[in-house]
Amino acid sequence: MKAPNSIQNNRMAVNPLVAPRTMRRQTARGITSLPAGKMVPIAAFPLLREDAVRSGRLRFSFESMETAEILMNAINVNVKAYLVPNLALERFNGSMDQLNLSYEGKPPLDGEAVVPFIETAAFGAHNANKVYQYLGLHGRTTQLVNTAYLEAYNQIWNFRAKNRSPKLTLRARLATDLAPAFWSHDMFKHIVPNFDQAVIDGEVPLNVVNSLLPVRGIGRLNPGSPSAEVNGVVKETARTNPTYAKHQGTDNDNRITIELDSTATIPQIFAEMQTNGITVSLSNIELARKTQAFARLREQYNQHEDWVINLLMDAITIPDQFYKQPMLLAEKSTIFGMSKRYASDSGNLTESVTNGATFVDMSIQLPRIGVGGIIMIVAEITPDQLFERQEDPYLAAQSVADLPQYLRDTLDPEKVDIVKNGRIDVDHTTPDATFGYEPLNARWNINIPRVGGRFYRPEVDASFDEDRQRIWAVETANPVLGTDFYLCTNIHTKPFVVTNQDPFEVVTQGEVFIEGNTVFGGHLIEATDDYQKVIEVAPQERIEQPE
Repeated sequence: MKAPNSIQNNRMAVNPLVAPRTMRRQTARGITSLPAGKMVPIAAFPLLREDAVRSGRLRFSFESMETAEILMNAINVNVKAYLVPNLALERFNGSMDQLNLSYEGKPPLDGEAVVPFIETAAFGAHNANKVYQYLGLHGRTTQLVNTAYLEAYNQIWNFRAKNRSPKLTLRARLATDLAPAFWSHDMFKHIVPNFDQAVIDGEVPLNVVNSLLPVRGIGRLNPGSPSAEVNGVVKETARTNPTYAKHQGTDNDNRITIELDSTATIPQIFAEMQTNGITVSLSNIELARKTQAFARLREQYNQHEDWVINLLMDAITIPDQFYKQPMLLAEKSTIFGMSKRYASDSGNLTESVTNGATFVDMSIQLPRIGVGGIIMIVAEITPDQLFERQEDPYLAAQSVADLPQYLRDTLDPEKVDIVKNGRIDVDHTTPDATFGYEPLNARWNINIPRVGGRFYRPEVDASFDEDRQRIWAVETANPVLGTDFYLCTNIHTKPFVVTNQDPFEVVTQGEVFIEGNTVFGGHLIEATDDYQKVIEVAPQERIEQPE
C-alpha cells in the first residue's frame, strides 16, 4: 500500500514530458548586396522553445564591385553569428516567469495586460525597413509581422556597443535602419578615453591616532587668556608675539581670533599632526592590493545592473542571466583578394578595372535552448583606416628625455602616457589637447603606415584625386576619441567605378539542422482512389459461430 505522501503520489512534479525529438532543416540560400561601413544582417534562423542546433555549415561568398585600381589598404570582412534568446527581448524584463506567462497568454499580475510573446507591427513600405530588405524578407505593406528579427538585430548592435564603449548611444528597440559598423582599430585598441586611476595606483587607507585633529591658529576669544584652549580649539603660542586678527562679535566672549603671519596679512591656520600620528599597517597595504585586484575583476561586469554585479562579485550564480543578452556563437574575419582585368579591345588596352572576392566558412552548433530565440548572422565590410599622418615618435624626439629610459620608467608609479591629438594626426588643429591615454611607452610599438611620393597627402582632402584611387582612405578632420572613432559614421565610395550603389555582394549557401519538439506529418501523394479500390476487394462477411 502506498503511503499518502510517498513519491509515487507526487502531484507537484516539475519534469516535463519526454517528447520524441525530430529534426528539421533550414537552408541558407540567398544573395544580398552590402553597403560599406554598416552592420548588415545576411542570414537569420528562428529557434522555437527547446530547439537545439545539431549541425550548421554555412559559406558566405563575398564579391567587391569594380574599382579603378587595386586598393593598397586591406578591405576587411567580419562575419559574426549571434544567438538572441527570447529572454533577452526587452518586453520580458529578463523574467523567466513573465516569458512563460506570456507564452501561455496570461498577464504577469492579475488585472494587468498580457505581455505578448509574439509582438507584431506593420511590415511597412517596401525598402523602408532596411533590416527586412537586406535579409530578403517580404510582406504586404499593411501586414502585421513578427518583430523578433528586428528586435534581435538591434539587441546585437546594442550588446556590441556596450562592450566597445559605455558612451555610445544605444539603438531603439524597433529601429529599422542599418546600424553603423565598428572600426577594426588594431593599432589603437590600447588607447582609452579615460582610466580608473585608483585601480592602477591603489589607495592605502591610513589610520589616524586622533580622528579629531586639533586645529591651531583659530579660536574663540577668552578674555584675559587669548592663547588658551577654548572650546576644544587650540591657538598657536609657539612663536614670539604672534599677531592676531579679531572678528568682533556681540560681546568679548564671542570674538573669533585668527593668527596671522609676521606681516599681519596671511592666516596661519594648520592641523596639529605631529602628536596625532598617522600609521600604515600591513593590513592596509594588503587591503589596497585586494581592492585593486577585485576592481580589475569587476571590469568584466560593469555594464550590468548593480544588483547583478553585486551577486556576481559575491560568487553567486544567476542561472538565467546568460539568456538575457545575445551570445556570440561564431566569428570569422578575412580580407578581400584583388585582381585586375584589362580591356581586350584594341582602342582601350591600357584601361582596366579591379574586382575583389573572398569567402568565409562558418560552423554553428548550439545545445538545447529552453527559451528559444533568433540566430542572426551579421557582416561588416570596412577598409583599414590608415591614420597616415601619425606622429613618428623618433622624428618628434627633441632630447634624451623623450626616449624610453629604464630606471625612470620602472619607477613610474602609474605607467600611463597621455596621447595628444598630434600623435594621431599631426595636422590636428589642437595638437596638444588630450586624445586619450595609453600604457607607458606604447607609442614605441610603431605601427604607422607610410604613404609617400605622389600619394603623399599632408592634410584631409575631400576632393577627388585620381592618384589616391589606389587608397580607400576614410578620414575625419581633427579626430577625437568619440563616436566617429568607434563607428563608421561617414564612409565614401570614391575608389569604386560606380559610386551610387552598394559596392559589395554576398551569396549565402549552407543549411542548419535543428532538433526540436516539432511534430511532422507523414509523406503525402496526390489524391487517388487506391484506398477505395483495395477496400472493395477486402472480405466484408464475418463467420458466425454458434453459441
